[in-house]
Amino acid sequence: MAFIKEGEWTMRSIMNLPQSLWNVSQENVQCVMGYIIDLTVILNDIFRVGSGNVSASDIPSAVDGHVSSGRRDGIHREIRGFATETFEIGITVLQRDLILERITELIQRYCFTG
Repeated sequence: MAFIKEGEWTMRSIMNLPQSLWNVSQENVQCVMGYIIDLTVILNDIFRVGSGNVSASDIPSAVDGHVSSGRRDGIHREIRGFATETFEIGITVLQRDLILERITELIQRYCFTG
């Protein structure tokens, strides 16, 4: 195997991403979507309530509030339904944009109406 510089390897990986989407699992998509959306909603809550004055104690409180509000359960239920539907029809290169669109939609819904 020829030596590949780190930057070249990264570029090759990015360029080959569409070809590698066939092996992305539904569970991985759900986990990444859940992580991105939950983190964004929690950070939105922290900075909206804290008005710029955020302390370390605000973080566990925001996480607990996210869980107890039921929003986390709603987010994860919607993600599971979306992922199941998407993977039943078979994910393609064009459908990866559907995942990004759904992440954006859920963030907007749970950050600005929650």
